[in-house]
Amino acid sequence: MHICFFSGDITRSGGTERVSAMIANMLDKSTDYKISFVSLFEEADKPFFAIDDAIDRHVIYPVPTHGIQHYFTTVKRLKILVKQLRIDVLVDIDGILDMYALPVKRSTGVKVISWEHFNYHQNPGVPYRKITRRWAGRRADAIVTLTQADKVLYESNLKLRCPVIAIPNPIEPLVGESRPYSADSRTILSCGRLTYQKGFDYLIQVATKVLPEHPGWTWLVLGEGEDREQLEQGIREHHLEGRVVLEGRVDNVEDYYRKSAFYVMTSRFEGLPMVLLEAKSAHLPIVSFDCETGPAEIVKDGVNGYLVPCFDTDGMTKRIGELIDDAELRERFSAHAMDDTERYAMRTVAIKWVNLFKVSLK
Repeated sequence: MHICFFSGDITRSGGTERVSAMIANMLDKSTDYKISFVSLFEEADKPFFAIDDAIDRHVIYPVPTHGIQHYFTTVKRLKILVKQLRIDVLVDIDGILDMYALPVKRSTGVKVISWEHFNYHQNPGVPYRKITRRWAGRRADAIVTLTQADKVLYESNLKLRCPVIAIPNPIEPLVGESRPYSADSRTILSCGRLTYQKGFDYLIQVATKVLPEHPGWTWLVLGEGEDREQLEQGIREHHLEGRVVLEGRVDNVEDYYRKSAFYVMTSRFEGLPMVLLEAKSAHLPIVSFDCETGPAEIVKDGVNGYLVPCFDTDGMTKRIGELIDDAELRERFSAHAMDDTERYAMRTVAIKWVNLFKVSLK
């Protein structure tokens, strides 16, 4: 069976690309499926996240090509690739790609699985995503959501002719030498693209209240994005230079998790945030806004972290202050970081994907 993951650009450094590479590598190692990627285009020479050498990569366009004006050409080229490569299943790793894959399904018979990484109520940057979701509900062979909560949203809001399956992202063990959690760290960590979704403007609001009361503590933000200039301006305005540090894109993210005291997420919305799963694998306590899907399925409030009502910066300030002031609390939360994580184990996630492929090909 040839399983092909369809991406906008698999060389990007986003969470979608990271988990897609993880799943593809896992399937390549644990099954006899042929695994490949097709991207609309690839801007970088190689993927940011490692993809096994046995996994082929293909592109629809040799150079970056954007715009709805290329729609029919894209569908035609994708159809040619599906036939040439004898692809059995296309996994659209962003639901918006269904707009290209579903017409190809109709003309070739390829199975299409719509893998949605945003929650049902979010349509970031693409207003016609709502249309493709309704289309997928009628024409796809399956829709994959990241959380049970999002599965319920799809089933409640769409007239479905295909199953909706909740398959979470897996927890990936940290690479390299591990060490027990140490509450001696004075570093708060956050990661993500510097963009509206991730809510780093809220982070600066919270840091303005927290850090002046706790000298010696530093808040590191890993990631790059279009909001960098705006965030840097906020840091300067609140005199947080050297206290809130935008580290940019880093290759050794595991080292930062290991050296941090706890993790904070200020996102406006998520699907299932990989950063929280990564924080758990590093045994870090977590403080997170309880946005609509994701955090509540990962964090046990008061057991291994805190869930704060969305955008309650005062509430988040209070919870972060509690963790800073109480090393024993951080140790206790860390000890329970991996509670109830079997469903995120790589083997559990692999079984769910393999079962889905078996069902989709019936």
